[in-house]
Amino acid sequence: MKIAKLLLALLCAAFVVCAVITVGMIINQTVADALSNDSAFALAQKAKFRETARMGALYIDEEEIHKGYASIELIAKYLKQDEPAPDNLKKERWTNAEFLAELRKTFPEYNIIQHSNLKNSEMVEIIYDSLETKNPVILFHAAQTGSGEPEWEMRYTAVVGMHLPNDRITLNNPQGYTERYTLDQFIKSSRFDEYDMTFFEKLAFSFKIYSKNTIYIIEEQSDEEEITESEETEEITETTEE
Repeated sequence: MKIAKLLLALLCAAFVVCAVITVGMIINQTVADALSNDSAFALAQKAKFRETARMGALYIDEEEIHKGYASIELIAKYLKQDEPAPDNLKKERWTNAEFLAELRKTFPEYNIIQHSNLKNSEMVEIIYDSLETKNPVILFHAAQTGSGEPEWEMRYTAVVGMHLPNDRITLNNPQGYTERYTLDQFIKSSRFDEYDMTFFEKLAFSFKIYSKNTIYIIEEQSDEEEITESEETEEITETTEE
């Protein structure tokens, strides 16, 4: 009887600890969301952003390909590489870490950088700078499906153009055609503002399995550049305020 009571007490204590940790992580995510939600609209007035930054046209033929892998295939075509062979096209959703690992496996000769929890203005500027230097950019965001009754889904999409004076950001979606977002639409999409999350998805964001304002930059390495395993870990930047 004493053992049963002890086990019950331990279970209750474990439940309380888990509940406290979960609530703490949710609060931390709420604070991080508020701190990163700055205005990016003033960027359009700066001389730096007057010109259009764009990559070449990207196309994909297979409409049923995995939504994350579609963007990888687009980038492979842009970089004139052999088309990648995904391990599992039926996988419905990849975590941010899984997607980063797949990018690094597919493009081992490139420097892959993941930025997460960026401020809105910082994210837009990094994307612009990358496109201007012809470095591919992939955005993790919420988007509506293009067939039947529109539904929201998590998606990895290649960003191919940006012209802030005209309030236009262009993406290539997994169905192989371009979508044009206003800056407001783009930020809402990257922050999942209109995506109706389940409770477990909210937990996944709170525990950094997924992150808002997340982008992946694919840069060509210089000849002398060698990235060690420890340096690769440091490249994943978390720009949350403490």
